[in-house]
Amino acid sequence: MNGISTISSEQNIMVVAFSAVRQSEGGPARYLSPFSEAGVNLDMICLSLPQGDETTLSFTTSYDNWALVMRTLPQVTAGKAGPAPLISGGYTKLTLFGQEMVGMCGVASRVMEVLAKAGVAIHLVTTSSVDISLLVAAEDEDTAIDTLRQAFSL
Repeated sequence: MNGISTISSEQNIMVVAFSAVRQSEGGPARYLSPFSEAGVNLDMICLSLPQGDETTLSFTTSYDNWALVMRTLPQVTAGKAGPAPLISGGYTKLTLFGQEMVGMCGVASRVMEVLAKAGVAIHLVTTSSVDISLLVAAEDEDTAIDTLRQAFSL
């Protein structure tokens, strides 16, 4: 029993991050809704713990949505002061799934330790009770998958 039963990957992923998202100005909904209305399928949505009224919001989407994201950004950022959004590509999303994770402690910690020892940087993490999603540089995909398969006997 190791907590993970399958590993899958999705290539060609980009990340979009907004800092200084103000809760008092509609918070994350004000940023996410225009992308939803434009038909951009968002994944790995992360919201940091607020510092006063501000938080950081990031999400991933397929790099195939680049043009749609760029067309939507002016609507999202119109009238907002603060730094420009960070947009970067060249990522792979790894999803580690396992029903056993529900009752196990330390699976995510072990995943992160294994990847750190292999020299694979983790750029973003989201979890649920049965999966861990990791954003890694595309060039680290094979190393990450091979290392995780070996560590978790898959």
